[in-house]
Amino acid sequence: MGSSSNINPIISFVTGLVTRLAATIPSSTNSDSTISTLLSQLLTDLRTPQSLQDLFLLTTIVVIALEILNQLVYHVPTILSNNNDPLKKKRAIPVRGKHLDNFSVKDYTFIMINKCMTGLFVYCYFGYLWSVREPQSADVTTTRARGGGHGIFTTNNLSLQNTLLPLPLLFLTYDFFYTLLHWFLHIKSIYVYVHKHHHFQKAPSRANIDAVNVHPLEFFLGEFNHILALMLVVRGVPMTSSGYRGMDVSWVGAVLFIGVGGVLAGLNHTRHDVVLSVPSGVSSSTAASSETEDESTSSSSSSSANNNTISNNRKKKSKGYLTIFDSKHHDVHHRIPQSNYGQYTVFWDRIFGTFRDYDENDRVNPAYQLDPLTGKTVVVNKKSD
Repeated sequence: MGSSSNINPIISFVTGLVTRLAATIPSSTNSDSTISTLLSQLLTDLRTPQSLQDLFLLTTIVVIALEILNQLVYHVPTILSNNNDPLKKKRAIPVRGKHLDNFSVKDYTFIMINKCMTGLFVYCYFGYLWSVREPQSADVTTTRARGGGHGIFTTNNLSLQNTLLPLPLLFLTYDFFYTLLHWFLHIKSIYVYVHKHHHFQKAPSRANIDAVNVHPLEFFLGEFNHILALMLVVRGVPMTSSGYRGMDVSWVGAVLFIGVGGVLAGLNHTRHDVVLSVPSGVSSSTAASSETEDESTSSSSSSSANNNTISNNRKKKSKGYLTIFDSKHHDVHHRIPQSNYGQYTVFWDRIFGTFRDYDENDRVNPAYQLDPLTGKTVVVNKKSD
C-alpha cells in the first residue's frame, strides 16, 4: 500500500506534464500536418511560462534517461561476458587509433548543449506522431484514400503490424539520409568546421558520451533526421499513383525506434565487439575461402581470444548469416573516415560503395590500449636513451 501511494503522485505528475505538452501540438485529420506546421506551433503555444517549464522538465527527464542508457550500454555487455553468456566469446575491440583520454572545455560544452537539445527533439518527435494520430470520430476511410498512415496511441489499436513492422523501414529510411549527411560532412571544405571535432576521438569508448560529443549543428541534424524518417514512413512518399502510401506507427514502435537506435549508437562508441546477425539461408563459399586465406596470413601478434572471436564471426558468415549490425564497422570509420558512413547499419554504404570491412590483421599499437580500471590509455614505460 505504501509503495503504491508513493508511485501515484509520480504517475499523476508525468501524466499532467504529457497532457499539457500534447495540448500545444496541432492535430490534423489529413495529410497537411508537416514538420513546418509543428515548428510554427512551437513558436506560439510554447512561449507560455507553463509550457517552457514543462519543456524544461521533459528535458531533465530525458537527460536522466540518457545517463541510465549510457551506463547500461557501457557496463551490461561486460557483465554478461563474465557470466557464461554467449557474449563471453566476444572480447574488446583492440584499440588501433589514439584514444581521447581527456575532454576539453569545448568537449564538455558540446556534450551539455546536445543533451539539453534532446528535450526539444523528444517533444517534436512524439509531437509529430501525435499531430497525425488517428481521428477519433472522423471518416478514416476518406483520410486513408488521400494516402498516409497515422500515429497510434490507443491501447486497443496496438498491434505487431504498427509496432514492429515499421521498425526496419524506419531504420533504413533514417540511415539513407544519415549516410548522405555523414558523407557531406566529410567534404574537406566543410569537415573542418563541423565534423572534425567528433574525429578527435580515434578510438571511442565511452558509449553515448562519445556519441554525442559532436558539433551541436551535427547533433541537431542527426537527431531531427529521426523525425524526417518517421514522417516519410507514416505519411508516405506518393511520388506516383503507385508510390509508397505510408503506414500506421504506434507510440510503442516510435519508442523502440529511438530506444534501440540509442543503444546501437552507444555500442558504436564502445570497445564492445557486438554483432547482430540473422540466418540468410544462403551459404557463403566466398566467406569460407576468404577464411582459409586470412588464416594463412594471420598476424602472429594477434591474441588467441581475439582470434576466437574472428573465427566465430567467420563461421557465421560461412553458414550464411546476414550481418545486421556490427560495432566494429563504426570503429573502422573513426580510424578510416572515408568509409562506413551509416549510423545503425552499413546497408547503404554497401550500395554506395563506401563500405570497408573490419580487418583483424590491422596493426595494434600496444601504447594505445586502454586501462580497464581508468578507461584511459595505458601508461607505457619508454626506454631511456
